[in-house]
Amino acid sequence: MKARAGPSGEVARPVGGGAGRRGWRIAGIVLAVVVLLFAAAVVAVRRAYPPERLAALLSEQVTATTGRAFRIDGDLSIHLLPTIAVKANDIVLGNVEWGSQPDMIRLKQAAFEVSLRDLLDGRIRILSVEMDDADVLLESDGARQFNWHLAPRQREGGTRGQGIAVGRISVSNARITYRDGGKGVVDTVTVDALDLRPQGERQALSATFTVGSRQWKAEGEIGHIGELQAGKGEWPFDLRFATDGTAFSAAGNMGTGPRAGLLEAKLSARLDTAAALSGFSAAAGLPMPVEASATLVRAADEWRAESMQLSLGGQLLTGRVSFHAGASSRLDADLSSAAIDLAKWHIGKGVTKSPTAPSAHRTQFFGDTPLAFDALPPFPMQVALKVDRFDMPGTPTLSALSLRWASEPGGLIIEPLSFAAAGGEIRGRLSVALPKNAPPRTDVLMNAKSLSVEALDAQWGGGKHFKGGRANLDLKLAMTGHTPRSLAASSTGDVQLTMRDVTLTGKAAALDRDIVARLLEMLVPKQGRPDLVVQCGVAHLPLRNGVALIDRSIAMETSQLAVTASGELNLAKQTIELAFRPRVKKGLDLNPASLVQLMLVKGPLEKPELSIDPKGTVRQAANYGVAAATGGLSLLAPALLGGGAEFGGCDSAAKASSHSGKPQAPTASRGLKLPRPFSGVRQAMP
Repeated sequence: MKARAGPSGEVARPVGGGAGRRGWRIAGIVLAVVVLLFAAAVVAVRRAYPPERLAALLSEQVTATTGRAFRIDGDLSIHLLPTIAVKANDIVLGNVEWGSQPDMIRLKQAAFEVSLRDLLDGRIRILSVEMDDADVLLESDGARQFNWHLAPRQREGGTRGQGIAVGRISVSNARITYRDGGKGVVDTVTVDALDLRPQGERQALSATFTVGSRQWKAEGEIGHIGELQAGKGEWPFDLRFATDGTAFSAAGNMGTGPRAGLLEAKLSARLDTAAALSGFSAAAGLPMPVEASATLVRAADEWRAESMQLSLGGQLLTGRVSFHAGASSRLDADLSSAAIDLAKWHIGKGVTKSPTAPSAHRTQFFGDTPLAFDALPPFPMQVALKVDRFDMPGTPTLSALSLRWASEPGGLIIEPLSFAAAGGEIRGRLSVALPKNAPPRTDVLMNAKSLSVEALDAQWGGGKHFKGGRANLDLKLAMTGHTPRSLAASSTGDVQLTMRDVTLTGKAAALDRDIVARLLEMLVPKQGRPDLVVQCGVAHLPLRNGVALIDRSIAMETSQLAVTASGELNLAKQTIELAFRPRVKKGLDLNPASLVQLMLVKGPLEKPELSIDPKGTVRQAANYGVAAATGGLSLLAPALLGGGAEFGGCDSAAKASSHSGKPQAPTASRGLKLPRPFSGVRQAMP
């Protein structure tokens, strides 16, 4: 476009050109003024707040806010671009007066982003803080005081200092140590990275930290740090933790200030591997997977796990647990389960051993491994347990198990104890006293009624020996000692086993593992009968210091004959010496001459020998050492001769009592060796 010529012939200039240049000049002047003002502000800030004054101001306000001494022992610098940042080295926050160390927090480096406007007004408002290389000590005094509860210091006139609001917090390479009531270091956690950001009324948390050799990740939400510091109410949290094969969550509220120590939270956890428990020896052997949930409540010195569900290896326990801490510590629990199989928890499972050559060393029936009496907790404990179905390797299935365990440092009592097994009912009581400077004393009471002999045989003998029949057991024993051997050697009391209407099945070759069946098979004349019915059987063992002197207190009866035994059962020496003698019942056409007249069971409990003499005499019996009571033949002879009512049977055996005599030492006997006739009983023992 061409410029128009004016009346005088001059070319006219474009309108507005000078105004544009003036605008740029004004903008440049304004920018220069802003730069000058900013430079002046920078100079003013630097002059008004040199590092020394800024350090003093920061220390004053942090001390007033937390009530703790705060100081900067290292260098401090100010950076104004892109934001106002204060960097400091060697920062220290003091501990409470009762603390175990003078410092609660020591920081190698920290960077604070502060508000310029508030700084010009003489206040510090921290927009964010980044901390690196920190050592943090958290501790309690054991009396509901915690050093992380920070109270603003009172000023003159009774007013308290205002808190310092912090926006974002970032921590790296921090070591957190926790001490509880002067008991020492509980654990140390290394925080690799932690980030807290404002998120509405709460703060979003993400962190990675290391406990032992395991690295964990945490995420969730917590209340503002200022709320925790102020201590005016409850501090909320909703956190989730995870590591390889393990997940844990906690959501609830923690009391602060006057409510410090109060807690209510819903907890849940799942462990697929035991690796996360490698640092906890008491829990590292738990069967996997482990799932747990509960509402955890802490009030004063009491911890309660309510609505608890604990699944170990797929088996669920439900109930409640409470623990009273402090000087009068105490644990109470009420648990129940639909089914528990100890084999799934690897308890009582037999270990397969490779065959080895026979050893000349005698294997003890009762071992010398100390029992875990010392494992009782050092505080009183009461646990009630109910299980609908309970399985333990080597024993019949128990149903309707109910027990109450009450223990204290001086001993324990399990009472009541009741369950059903093998079609019968069992009730009992167990008590253990742990006196100082004396061996433990154990008292056992047990009463079993109407147990199925056939069911017991199916469990222990493969179901090849007996059919039908019911058994009763009454046991009352007092024992002392730390090991099964010492307990057996000191057993004093009474044991009585009775059974009725039991049918023996199979042949002698199929009965070689059961001493009772083998005895009857040999004592009773062979008449081609496939089955033999035992009308009654009684074993009455009056024990004194591990020794039962038996004077016809063991007896069995069939429809044609009765069998009694005399001799000695010595649990201290772990030996047995018994002579069995049959007698034909009156009115029957059985020929006594066809009977085996004497049978001797003699040897160690784990492998006794069976000797027979088809034409045994009183003299031979005496040589075998079966004279009980007086040490002679006065009581034994009439029984072995088969004369008179003194021969007795089940009724007499049940009423028999011990005598003071001791059997003579038996001589060596020839005869048949039985392969471990008590192995079924031994396998059933824990």
